[in-house]
Amino acid sequence: MRGAALIVLAWNQWTTTRRCLDSLLATAPHAAEVIVVDNGSSDETPAALAAYAGRVRIVTLPDNLGFVRGMNAGIAAARADDDVVLLNNDLVFIQADWLERLRDAAYAAPEYGVVGCRQLGPEAEGRLYHAGGFIEADELRGHQVETGPFERDVAQFDRTRRVQGVAFALAYLRRDCLDRIGALDPIFHSYFEDTDYCLRAADAGIATIVAGAVTLHHHQHGSTRDDGGFRRRLWDASRASFAGRWQERLRASYRGDVAWHGAARLPYADAHLAHAFVRRLDARGLRMTRPTSAAEIAPGDDFRLDLAARRRARPPIDAAVVCGGAAAPAYARVRVGLRCGEWERVPDGWAAAARSLDLLLVPDAFQRDAFRAAGVDAPIEILPPGVDRDYCHPRVPAPRDPAGRLVFLAVVDAYGRDAPDRLVRAFRAAFDRDEAVALLIHVRPGAEAFAIADALAPLCAGDARIRLIVDWMHPWYQRAQLLAGADVYVSVRRGGGWDPYAAEALACGKLLVAADFGSQAQLARTHGRAVASGRVTDSASGSPWAEPDHDAFVAALRDVHDQHEERLARARREADAFARAHDVEASADRLAARIGELAGLPAPAPVPRPHRPIDLARAASGQIVVLGMHRSGTSSVAGLLARMGVAAGPADDLLQGPDNPKGHYESARLHMACVRRLAAAGGDWRDPPDAAPPAAIDAFRREVGALVEEFDAQRPWLLKEPRLCLVARELLPLLTRPLFVHVVRDPVAVADSLAARDGFTPSAALALWERYTRDAFESSRGWPRIVVDYDALCVAPEVEARRLFDALRAAGIAGVAMPSVDVLRDWIEPNTQRVRAPGAVPSAAQRALQAAIADRSILDAASVEARIVVPRSA
Repeated sequence: MRGAALIVLAWNQWTTTRRCLDSLLATAPHAAEVIVVDNGSSDETPAALAAYAGRVRIVTLPDNLGFVRGMNAGIAAARADDDVVLLNNDLVFIQADWLERLRDAAYAAPEYGVVGCRQLGPEAEGRLYHAGGFIEADELRGHQVETGPFERDVAQFDRTRRVQGVAFALAYLRRDCLDRIGALDPIFHSYFEDTDYCLRAADAGIATIVAGAVTLHHHQHGSTRDDGGFRRRLWDASRASFAGRWQERLRASYRGDVAWHGAARLPYADAHLAHAFVRRLDARGLRMTRPTSAAEIAPGDDFRLDLAARRRARPPIDAAVVCGGAAAPAYARVRVGLRCGEWERVPDGWAAAARSLDLLLVPDAFQRDAFRAAGVDAPIEILPPGVDRDYCHPRVPAPRDPAGRLVFLAVVDAYGRDAPDRLVRAFRAAFDRDEAVALLIHVRPGAEAFAIADALAPLCAGDARIRLIVDWMHPWYQRAQLLAGADVYVSVRRGGGWDPYAAEALACGKLLVAADFGSQAQLARTHGRAVASGRVTDSASGSPWAEPDHDAFVAALRDVHDQHEERLARARREADAFARAHDVEASADRLAARIGELAGLPAPAPVPRPHRPIDLARAASGQIVVLGMHRSGTSSVAGLLARMGVAAGPADDLLQGPDNPKGHYESARLHMACVRRLAAAGGDWRDPPDAAPPAAIDAFRREVGALVEEFDAQRPWLLKEPRLCLVARELLPLLTRPLFVHVVRDPVAVADSLAARDGFTPSAALALWERYTRDAFESSRGWPRIVVDYDALCVAPEVEARRLFDALRAAGIAGVAMPSVDVLRDWIEPNTQRVRAPGAVPSAAQRALQAAIADRSILDAASVEARIVVPRSA
């Protein structure tokens, strides 16, 4: 069975190492061996490690060989098939299931090979030091997060994400990654070796990811503090080695120069776009610069924004992105505008500025129509700004109302535009004084802040339920905490401009009340509660905008309150799906592509073919997993494998039933483990769950891991249970070069059999076949696999059995033999009739899946979902 070698590198600082080991061993990592590499310690470390000899393996080096050679010694000491986890001795393990969640992430896709995690610093409040980052090409300074330095932990980056690099204070290296890339490069003593490794892996199509489900404490530089400049000397030497290998390639990865013209602080909508897009465009190969106004203080909380501000534009530049009211520069070859007005028809000055652009991008159809109504004939396209899923999600922590009231939140910048007076009057009219509700109005810093507070004070007087938060500037990255502390976000305004908080509130699982006017109207109609508005004229601009209808506003607040429990529960369930559908990364992809097209920039360099374990020249281990839907012939194929010499487990453990008197060739222990796994997630084989609690996955992995350990004494062996189609990926961390045998059958025949045995309707049976089949092929994607057609096996047992046998031998399975013709005929009952279930008509997607299996193109697909395309005629 595959395990994991947890390699802790120690050099002096025994107190630090002891803290690491004690916290690590307290997590009781499953299927793992702890290897401590004593890197030539001269303090009490060698003697103190002796007390851990029964729980860890100690590798002693005579001298301090540095981080790279010390870790390589640990890698060399690991078992040949184990994955490897590199660990600094200044880590503190605060999460019991850290290793299991790293395993989940590492095996979520075949191309994943290097896995890091979230790392917090030692501060009591929790500061995020690392969540996967990047290295910039000019100064070669690595940044351990994509955004700003040492943000407070607000549950950001809590999902699995692809990144350029991770810090090797913790790095989970899959064994097939090590087989392909090798160990760390000894040209580095310490520092830069991790970024070098991740870049070399990327060249081989191996992705580096961060497992957002794992958080540890990292007391950085615990082994080299108080070092008299030693660490700096190491850094300088490694930087020189790294520069010689990578600096020119990193510089060459930029395809063009782009200047971002727009504020990073005020106005807020413009600043939001700067934070959202500058770093993402830079990461997509556009060398970003940002000329700043002398009146604006750089925010300093975004690495790439800061980098763009420090860079010098080199006119003529390829393109300029003009955000908000900034003027389009003449020195750019292409000028792209990101603009948003408040009115149904933008003022003439806005229209004139828009006409000077090569392309105007607006967030929605309302904005497009407002510019067209003013006579703008320049190209206009819709680019939804999107939601930052790394910060906006339902798991954001925030203080809650201590009285448990339903909290409404509004954000105000301008009194006339945002209509806070209408909100206060509607709130007070909607709810009695004794109702459990509260209203927070955040008056953001700006020229009007205190005037707005003064104007609202008489309207709020004597009402303890209403609270004004005035002139409070929270860090940009903490904006989701403001939303997380409330239940309902209210964006009912006179102006129709884009409000970034509206979509972010939905991504955080909050309710939305917004005007049925402007950029929030469609969101409110589709995902929230829309408030009718009447048209009025903005006295300042003379352009038309809206006046929220008081009665409609009151009714909306009341309606949301009366059904808030059910609606909030649904909003939380739908939040992640909403954020995926409105992901800012997709918007950044499109923006980068449009800039590249307009400016004639070179296309991005082709990416290497994604790594697959099957591409390694290593024979299968003899561990065979049979996957196939219920009633698909898996028992028949498992029995055939047994007759070829593949062990199926102890005879007294194999299931037998009236529906298959010859035997299922299925371990009863495996069967019950699968049943318990689905039940723990709230489902069963008829109704497969979409997700599972981590504890259910861990329990299942331990149960099946014990079987794998037992079966490994007699290879080749097989595991077979139809439910494995749904959970096979969870076993990958325990299997050593497994071979998957997919058993397929005509889905209509499967439907007929399920209808006869279990009473399924044809459509339900086909849907279940599709779910099992997609999950099975996706779980085994990139790994060695064979497809056996049960229908063909029944028609021509000798031909198909020979085909299976030859495929096993080609995969490197030793110890198998071709059974005699008599044995085959006794086991496989010929069947030349095709079953057709009345009423079972596969959908277009199911027919496409069946066709991909039939021509075996499914075996070469990048993914099942990407490969199987529903015909347009469907």
